[in-house]
Amino acid sequence: MGASGSKKTVETAMKHCTLWKADRSPACRAVMMALDAMNLSLNEVDVNMDKEQHKSSKLAMNSLQTLPILKDRQLILCDSHAINTYLVRRYCDSGRLLPKDPAGRSLIEQMLHYNSGVLYPKYRAAAYPILYDDCRYVMPQHVCEIESAYAELESMLVGRTWFGSCSWPMLSDICICATVSTLNVMVPIDKTRYPRLSSWLYRMSEEMFYLTANAKGLGEFSKIIDCGHVVEEEKDKDKENDGPRTSIKRRSFTKAQRSVVGVL
Repeated sequence: MGASGSKKTVETAMKHCTLWKADRSPACRAVMMALDAMNLSLNEVDVNMDKEQHKSSKLAMNSLQTLPILKDRQLILCDSHAINTYLVRRYCDSGRLLPKDPAGRSLIEQMLHYNSGVLYPKYRAAAYPILYDDCRYVMPQHVCEIESAYAELESMLVGRTWFGSCSWPMLSDICICATVSTLNVMVPIDKTRYPRLSSWLYRMSEEMFYLTANAKGLGEFSKIIDCGHVVEEEKDKDKENDGPRTSIKRRSFTKAQRSVVGVL
């Protein structure tokens, strides 16, 4: 049973927490997936990066001018991996997403470091010229580097189903999934060369937290890549002047949308 199959019957609402995010960002989607996997709800504020809202004075709390940003009372965190491990330890330390024992936890953290130190830089190198410099394609050297990462991930999955120490997706899988699903848009994973990685990504795509937190933003990113330039995001009818909404509202809206088209 996946992590999403063990949800609590009552969602945990954290009105004192706010997450600033952009759905097209894999780092933001990693946090959103973790929230949904833990059944946590906080205030979410959508930031339009095309209009450079992430560089506005309102978000001066992050000197790096990046997303996501989490504010929990007086605490401010600006890295998706730090945000996710904090949320797990602070609000949902059941051991399902992050083991309690030091050895098991270190294995998960090892994969988080791989994602932040290896995978995400490859995403930025390949995607940013398209997102911000009007480049129309993924450069050949970046294709090679991404495929090299695929090969490494393929070898890591030998003898295992998930990028964790358990028989269900953990925090390592969630963070890597946000990045790999985005890389897959730019450089599709060859099923014949990377069968384990391809199967793993398919299993992740069937998790409820993937559907509610990753699919929409991934679609927005795909449109940008296909068009070769930044496109205006369509405003959802449930957004009120780009103001905050809860994670519960986002999840329920996404489920309702996908039910209409027969996905759920």
